[in-house]
Amino acid sequence: MKKALLIGIAALFLATGTAHAYPPRYYDCGKAFVKIQTGAGSTPHGRVFPTTWTISENWHREDYDIGSLNFRCTVGYKGDQKCWLNGKFCRKMSDEKGKEEFGDED
Repeated sequence: MKKALLIGIAALFLATGTAHAYPPRYYDCGKAFVKIQTGAGSTPHGRVFPTTWTISENWHREDYDIGSLNFRCTVGYKGDQKCWLNGKFCRKMSDEKGKEEFGDED
């Protein structure tokens, strides 16, 4: 009985741990900062990986007005991701700097 209870508790911990299975990625696109968060979940038809993009204007710049939004990312053959905002290449930010800009907490 105790073994079944422990297995059930372990399964619950594993199920709740997959809700945010992937850490966010942060990008500096000049006039804006971008946060990409990919979650994990499941449906009756299989696993899904919903992705959320959060774009925040860079208030540290004089010309922070973004204007239009044309954001795109590509994945290279080595699995590296490259992103552009309005044709400007975005550089990857460190997790510390990204959390500072977006106010994320652990």
